[in-house]
Amino acid sequence: MRDSAPCTIALLVTSILFQRLGFRVTEEQAPVMIPVVLLLLAVGLRTGEFRIHRGNLRLLGVIWGAAAVCTLAQIVLGGLPSLFSLALILVLYGMAAVAADISPAAVARVEKVFIGMMTFFAVVSVGQLASQYLGIPYEDHMLRVVPESLLLVDYNTADPIAYGDPIFRSNGVVFLEPSFVSLFLGAAAALALWRRAHWLVISLLLVGMVPPLAGSGFVVLIPAVLVLAFSSRRRNLLAIVPALAVAAAVAFLTPLGERYLDRSTEASDPNTSSNIRLIQPYTELLPPSIEDPVSAAVGHGAGTANDHLEAQRLTAVTQPVVPKVAFEYGLLGLLGILGGLVLMLGRGVRDRPWTLGLLVLYLYVNASFLQHTQVFITLFWICLIPADPRPGTPGRDADADDPSRSPEELVAR
Repeated sequence: MRDSAPCTIALLVTSILFQRLGFRVTEEQAPVMIPVVLLLLAVGLRTGEFRIHRGNLRLLGVIWGAAAVCTLAQIVLGGLPSLFSLALILVLYGMAAVAADISPAAVARVEKVFIGMMTFFAVVSVGQLASQYLGIPYEDHMLRVVPESLLLVDYNTADPIAYGDPIFRSNGVVFLEPSFVSLFLGAAAALALWRRAHWLVISLLLVGMVPPLAGSGFVVLIPAVLVLAFSSRRRNLLAIVPALAVAAAVAFLTPLGERYLDRSTEASDPNTSSNIRLIQPYTELLPPSIEDPVSAAVGHGAGTANDHLEAQRLTAVTQPVVPKVAFEYGLLGLLGILGGLVLMLGRGVRDRPWTLGLLVLYLYVNASFLQHTQVFITLFWICLIPADPRPGTPGRDADADDPSRSPEELVAR
């Protein structure tokens, strides 16, 4: 077990800073993060920082096997599944079979880096919104340092708070969309609460979740709050009181409060982003997935969910895990792919209660089964990072119970 975690930290940092970068592979666009992650995993395995998690590897074999069998059956039956889409399953989810063999002190350093980075981007998130209210027009600052040809397309990076409004939702500059900065801030806030970080750090993280005007972070945070409320660490929740006061002030002094209220009830409107993310993927993809016995058994083929939605002129509709797997891989896919993922991720969440919201987000709110950033943060915190073995007493933070830790090593202490 190593006391240093250079590859783990590098994986975390690149997942934040590189998530908008991409390159062309034939007619498709691939994220830069994929080869970077594979390289860092290989280096970590070579140096001993990472090891193969045999239990997850067996489950991953079931997942890959189910996907491969369904794809082969579809080819035999005359279908044209996307081999690129199948390859993404093999590559993106390979990380699930790797675990970091690092000490509790090293885990704490990884957590500290994450909370520190997201505290910075919380300030950036607030600054993006504040600067627009001061009269500075929104600008994508990534274009100042990265050629447009190297940025991933088909993401709503610049998204107004309402149609035609000159004020844009914050995306933290380097995040794919406002929903992603909200997601990462929510995960950082959940971790900070669990570790009883300083109330000011928690306040900054929570306030930074307001300008993106997205619910992803709250989907991650709320389950963590509920778990804390029914645990011996419930006193940690006192740290959110100052942030709630600031968030209430922002809601009353800006249009964001009204917009959050509108978005909380917009899922019933088919023309809203909530509906195309939470409702339409299920109504559009699940019924055709059982239209005939063959499709019900092995699906329509990898990548065909996107083709189906394009044919229906529903290109804005997202492709979450459940309807996409059901449509493309049928019942066999639901049992092998989805079943394997639930067993693997559910087991990891049991040992890391603050990650419960990540699992909820992945299974239901996640925009795409093969969205690299979503897959990465889920696998990173639930599978790669080891469960915390440090002893703790009721009502106290486990970090404080380790006498070998200096104050400087404590997470946001």
